[in-house]
Amino acid sequence: MSDLWPFIRLFARHKWPMLFGVLLAIITLIASIGLLTLSGWFLAASASAGLVIATRGQFNYLYPSAGVRGFSLLRTVARWAERVVSHDATFRILTLLRGRFFEALLPLPAKDRQSLRSGDLLNRMVSDVDTLDHIYLRLISPLIAAVVAIAGCVLFLSWFDIELALVLGAVLVGLLLTLPMLFYKLGKRPGEKLGDATQSLRQDLNDTLSAHTELSVYGAMDEQRHKVAESEQQLLDAQKRLNGLTALSQFLLQLLNGWTLVLMLYLGADQIGALAPPGPLLALVGFLTLASFEAIIPVAGAFQHLSHTLSAARRLNPILNHAPTQTFGDQPWTEGVLRMEALNFSYPGAINPALSDCQLELHPGEKIAIVGKTGCGKSTLLQLISREWQPNSGRITLADTPLNTISEASLRANLCVIEQKVHIFNATLADNLRIAATGASEAELVTVLSRVGLDHLLETKGLSLWLGDGGRPLSGGEARRIGLARALLHPGKWLLMDEPTEGLDNDTEQKVLDELLDSDRSVIYVTHKQAGLERMDRVLTMHQGQFG
Repeated sequence: MSDLWPFIRLFARHKWPMLFGVLLAIITLIASIGLLTLSGWFLAASASAGLVIATRGQFNYLYPSAGVRGFSLLRTVARWAERVVSHDATFRILTLLRGRFFEALLPLPAKDRQSLRSGDLLNRMVSDVDTLDHIYLRLISPLIAAVVAIAGCVLFLSWFDIELALVLGAVLVGLLLTLPMLFYKLGKRPGEKLGDATQSLRQDLNDTLSAHTELSVYGAMDEQRHKVAESEQQLLDAQKRLNGLTALSQFLLQLLNGWTLVLMLYLGADQIGALAPPGPLLALVGFLTLASFEAIIPVAGAFQHLSHTLSAARRLNPILNHAPTQTFGDQPWTEGVLRMEALNFSYPGAINPALSDCQLELHPGEKIAIVGKTGCGKSTLLQLISREWQPNSGRITLADTPLNTISEASLRANLCVIEQKVHIFNATLADNLRIAATGASEAELVTVLSRVGLDHLLETKGLSLWLGDGGRPLSGGEARRIGLARALLHPGKWLLMDEPTEGLDNDTEQKVLDELLDSDRSVIYVTHKQAGLERMDRVLTMHQGQFG
């Protein structure tokens, strides 16, 4: 249960709407119990008065009938208001929680993200966050309402017969203490399986969609479909088991309700309080007993889903409570020599180091190229400079200021990185370009597209062209040039390029390199090609994590 406390404390931000929702739930439950109890007594009393000619004219039909209508209207209005208030408060909490999850995820460096799969993160942000609405809607609110309603039933019945009130109270309290724990135990394993199966199915579906081409080309689609079907069957089995427990809980509660009704009728058959025989009061006791179980039914059902809620909380807490292993300082960016001294770095689980005693100096305005075989550490060096990873030992300084003391905002504003893989967002052409320069005008966007040879994209819908998820309308070379256009828009004076022209034809490659290098930017250019090397101040060769 300790896994839920961080989320329960989060509810304090909307405590007043939530408390109001609980109050409305209490009013709804009391109105429902009052409606059934008063209706049962009214029918019995009316029938009893009608049988006796002497009392037929003395019985007041108006007050009870008004009470029945009043309880009916109150229950309807209170239930509607409770749904509106409680769900509004819950959605606000889920919105806040989803935002906090994204805020906690966003600053995580590559080291902390490497074990997280996209399908798993999607499941946590969507399904697991949604599951936490059970804490308030199915657990806190029904539990408080049940306690208050049971106390109200006992107090009301004690006006007529204290012994019957104590018996009913003992039964209801006993069931409130035992049934939730019983169904929590029964639902623990299926609830955990439901969470795991939902996560597994999302991951498998995400893998199927993202790798659809490769699965089709290599004839592995049937095997992947079988894997998805297995995950789906596990989910269905868990849901079936939980639905079976729901049916069992309803059956057991109805059975216990019937037995309790028989017990109360037996105890009150001869006398209720000072009234013997009890007459219509016996109907009041019976219908009150039947109605009182409405307080317990939601609670028993809530606890069978508690393990599912706990599993969701356990999957969210590691992200929400994770302290990034890589931190930034508050120093401003200062132009000066970028110096790497005795850098050593190994990826987690790797046998050989990616960098070994690496040394490098880059002066402002200088342009250097780094060449070498695949896997020799070229891209790793750029990732250390951009603070994606932290070196195991050694240090990186800028103007004698340790790079890790520079603020993240200042670092991102002055350092432009062109990575091997360019991500195209599911947005317009203009939106995809403006992530590099949010204030860029349309004229600047048109100009930069022309500089990288993408002006033909403007022929149909102009800058409003929708690029879709992953840039589906674009070829590989066009997507690459979108990344190059972003680099031209970015105001940073330091440019890190990791195979920026991969997949481009020779003419286009030469054109975009001329655009990128025709400035006073400091450049580190990682490449396998010869293009652009003649414009470098230095060309360095890297071998096994060191410069030769």
